[in-house]
Amino acid sequence: MNHLLSSRFQGALIGGNTVYLSSYQIAPNQLIIDTTPALTSGIASLIYHDRFVAQDWAKNISIDTSNPERSIVAMLPLMLFFHDDRVKLREILINVSHAWQLDWETCSSAIAIGYIISRSLTESFDPETIIPQLLDEMNNLHPLLFQSLSTITQLLEQPSSLHQITRRLTTLHPMIESTILAIYCILSTPEDFSLATRRAYHVKNRSPLTCALTGILAGAQNSLTGIPLNGYLATQDRVEWLSAAENLLNAWAGVYHNYSSQSTANYPLSVASPRVMQRRN
Repeated sequence: MNHLLSSRFQGALIGGNTVYLSSYQIAPNQLIIDTTPALTSGIASLIYHDRFVAQDWAKNISIDTSNPERSIVAMLPLMLFFHDDRVKLREILINVSHAWQLDWETCSSAIAIGYIISRSLTESFDPETIIPQLLDEMNNLHPLLFQSLSTITQLLEQPSSLHQITRRLTTLHPMIESTILAIYCILSTPEDFSLATRRAYHVKNRSPLTCALTGILAGAQNSLTGIPLNGYLATQDRVEWLSAAENLLNAWAGVYHNYSSQSTANYPLSVASPRVMQRRN
C-alpha cells in the first residue's frame, strides 16, 4: 500500500480546500467553504448511522439545488465511505441526485468523480487504463460526459496543452466541462498535487469547481503527505477536517464509540466483529 487509507481520506478533504499556486501563493477554495455545512452534516450522518440513510440526507442535509457545484462537492463523504463498493456507490449517488433533483449532467459527473476516488483509495489507480475502466463499469453516463472522457483518453496519448484541452471542451455543459478538466489535470500529473491544482487554476474561467474537484482527486491519490506543508498549513479549519476524516474512516471500518461508558471526556473505542457489523444500505 503506497499510502494509508486514513491519509487518503484526509488528503481528499484537505486537498479540496487548497488551491496551491506556488510556495508563496495559496488560495482557499470558496466553493468548499460555502459547502462546509453540507459536508459536515453528511459526514455526521454516515458516522451516526454507520450507513447511508436516504431519509436523513433528504431531510437534514440541505443543498441549494440551483447551485449544482455545491451538490457534487457535498457528495464527497459518500464517495469516501463507499469507495470499496463501486456498484453501491453508484446506486447511492443516483439516489441522492434524485432526492436533490439534480440534472443528469451533475449526477453523471458525481459518478465519474466517485469512481476515480474509489480507484485511488483501493490502490488500483492507473492513468492509462482508468477511463476505459470507468466507461466499462459505470453505464448510463450522460452522452456528453461519455464522449468527452473518450476524447481525454486520446489527448493523454499525445502531448496536449491546457489551451488545446479547453478548446476541445468549449461546447460542453459547465458541470461536465469542470469534471473533465479536473480528471484531465489528475491523469496528466497524477503524482504531483501542486502541479495538478496549479493547472486547474489556470484553465479557462478558473472555475472553483474545477479547482475543488482537482484538489479532491489529487489529495485522494497523493494522500495528505503529498500536499505541500505550506498548503496544508494555509487550509482553513484543517484540524476539524482531519478529525472528520478520521471519524469517517472509523465508521467505515466498524470502529465505534462506546457511549455506555460513564466517562464523557474520552469514549473508549470498540471494534465490531465481522459477523455483527451492520450492512451499509
